[in-house]
Amino acid sequence: MCCYFGPSGSGKTTLLNVIGGLDRYDTGDLVINGKSTKNFKETDWDAYRNNSVGFIFQNYNLISHLSIIANVELGINLSGMPAKERHEKAIEALTQVGLKEHINKRPNQLSGGQMQRVAIARAIANDPDILLCDEPTGALDTETSEQIMKLIKSISKDRLIIMVTHNPDLAKEYATRTVRFQDGKILSDTNPYKPTNEKNTFKLKRTKMSYWNAIKLSFTNIMTKKWQTVLTAFASSIRIISIAVVLALSNGFQKQIDSTMSKALAKYPVSIAQTATDMNGSSNNKDDDDKNVKNKGYVTAKQSEKQQNTHKNNISQAYVNYIKKINPNYANNISYERGVNLNLLSKVNGKVNRVQFSQADPNSSQAQAAAQAQAMSSVGVGPPVFPTTLKAKKGSFLKQNYQLLSGSWPTKSTDLVLVTDNKNTVNINALKNLGFDVKNDNKLKFKKLIGKEFRIVSHNN
Repeated sequence: MCCYFGPSGSGKTTLLNVIGGLDRYDTGDLVINGKSTKNFKETDWDAYRNNSVGFIFQNYNLISHLSIIANVELGINLSGMPAKERHEKAIEALTQVGLKEHINKRPNQLSGGQMQRVAIARAIANDPDILLCDEPTGALDTETSEQIMKLIKSISKDRLIIMVTHNPDLAKEYATRTVRFQDGKILSDTNPYKPTNEKNTFKLKRTKMSYWNAIKLSFTNIMTKKWQTVLTAFASSIRIISIAVVLALSNGFQKQIDSTMSKALAKYPVSIAQTATDMNGSSNNKDDDDKNVKNKGYVTAKQSEKQQNTHKNNISQAYVNYIKKINPNYANNISYERGVNLNLLSKVNGKVNRVQFSQADPNSSQAQAAAQAQAMSSVGVGPPVFPTTLKAKKGSFLKQNYQLLSGSWPTKSTDLVLVTDNKNTVNINALKNLGFDVKNDNKLKFKKLIGKEFRIVSHNN
């Protein structure tokens, strides 16, 4: 038996943890039966701790809700030993420490010395090669300490025992080798080891706990703390339900916001014009340098900023055919505008006059009207055209967005619809261009508007 003693903080427990594979050394080497541990992996250290080393702690570290035989069996669970053999090993270890008649008691029914004996039985049950004792008598009285030391001394006949203590007298009385520590250094050693080329006789034994045994231990632990488990499960359920409710409300609110935005934006249709202008292009095309350049003997041809920001869309018949086949779920109502001058005629005060669908001032020159129409067309603004519904079951654009004031909903491509704003007003120029003699703020009865007919004259005629 080798005993390390010294004041607190001298490094005794650290050395014990390194030997037991709990801590890792930075320099040097730990050699076990000629086997270096420098290249040990974590799985190697686990196998070493499970089968080659036993631990005896100052505070016993027994599980209070298990019987003492169950505590001893717990120490050899990781060996993969069958249940019957495991039970026999535990009884044998408890008999060796003199507690055979107490195997069914709980730790709280034992004295301090008896609990330390249980800890010793747990450490030796798996028959380890090395037994590490971290102040095994630190929490015991003098008489009980001597009993425990005699027990450890008898066990040392079969295996190496490394013990840490504060008591140098105890170390000298029972140990065959004593090492005095201070500030992480060895001050004295009664039987120093001389390194030799020792043959490697160490073999790692790899074992693991059975799946069924792990489930059984988990279930036993749950059943011994039923109310704690119930309360923990209840609190966890509340947290999970709360998170689910918050996520559901958040998802619901987001869907409602998306739906509201979709309905609001649906009133502002997407317009694809022949000529489009990039409104943000002017801010992105600013020259970094406004300084005058030197005369280099040449000029550079360059488009104006307006020309650079203008894009011409290739709206071909193939593109129009593609739009007609679009999924109604994306866009169900599509209108088409073509830049064609229609020869429209209508009776005005008993005379046949030419009329037009336009909001331009009828008293302005034709050139001004054409320029205004071209400017409006360049940004996708033009005379309103009744949209074509791709799928009738998904609803009518007019019926969903407008209220019928008089007459009936259009059923043919030649039916015309006069659209007012929410105050029942119509642009005066639009009415004048349709042949109505009106002045500002004049009121027209619906019956004067409903039923008015127009004729189209072919250009060939």
